[in-house]
Amino acid sequence: MKKEISMMEEALVYQPEYNLLRDAYLGNKEMLQSKLNYLANIAQEEQWDYHGTTDKPILYNYLCYTYDRIKTENKIEVTDDGSAMCFNTGLLTEHGADIYAYFVKNENQNKKSGQDWFLYGFKQRANVEMRAFRKYPDIADYFTTPADFIYDKSLELSINYEHIINDNYDRFTSIGLTDKYMINGLLENAVKRIIEKVKRNYKLAIPQYYTDKNTGESKIQLLLPLFLQCKDAADLALVVDKCEFNYVGKTILTLEWAYVNSRRIVRPDVDWLKI
Repeated sequence: MKKEISMMEEALVYQPEYNLLRDAYLGNKEMLQSKLNYLANIAQEEQWDYHGTTDKPILYNYLCYTYDRIKTENKIEVTDDGSAMCFNTGLLTEHGADIYAYFVKNENQNKKSGQDWFLYGFKQRANVEMRAFRKYPDIADYFTTPADFIYDKSLELSINYEHIINDNYDRFTSIGLTDKYMINGLLENAVKRIIEKVKRNYKLAIPQYYTDKNTGESKIQLLLPLFLQCKDAADLALVVDKCEFNYVGKTILTLEWAYVNSRRIVRPDVDWLKI
C-alpha cells in the first residue's frame, strides 16, 4: 500500500498543469490516440512509450507540458477571425519542418466550460490551414539561465541520506533493495562515484524543468544517474537543486519519470537514461 501511495504522490508532483485539457477538447480516447499516433509518425523518431505501452504516454505528457509553458510565454497564435488557434509543439519532421498543434473552435453544445477549442490535428507550414495565421508561433523556451543546465563542479553536494531513503523507500524496493542499512551504503557510494564522473563529463547531468505546485515557482533541476547495483546500468536518478553556495539532493526518481521530465526540455541523449 505504501508503494501505491508514494507513486501517486510522485505523479501529482511530476505532472503537467493540464491547461491544455482545460482550454481544449482533444477528442475521445480513440480520436486522441489516432492524433498522437499521427504525430509520432510524422515527427523525428524517438521513444514515446514506456516498456509495455503502445498509447504514447510520454508524447501526451510532452504536449501537455509544452502547452503549459507556451501559455505562460504567450506564444499561442489565433487567427484574426478567431476561428483557429495553434502552437508550436517543438517537434520537427524528418525533413526539419516545424510541427504545429492546430485547433478550431469547439462548436459542441455540451462542451465543458472553458474548452473553447478542439484539437483538429497537427500541421506544418506548408499546410493551407496555417496560411490564416499572421505569424508562426515560436517554440517553448526553458533556457532562462544557461549556467543552470551545466553541473558546477566547484559546488559541493549536500544530501540528507536518511531523509532521501525514508521518503523514497518504495523506489528502492522496486529495484530489489529492501535493507535500509545496505541502501544507505550503496547510495553513498553511488553518489560519490557519480560526482567524480560528472566533474569529468558534465553531459551526464540532465536538466529537468520543475514547477513547485505549492508556490508556483519554476526552476531547472539536474538529474544524476545512480548506479547502485551495476556499474553499467543506472537504477534510479537523483534530483539535485542548485542553491547559492551548493547543490542539495532533493529526491529520487524512477528512470521513467526522469525521462519524461527531461524530455520536457530536450530529448535525452545519454546512455544512462534509457527506458
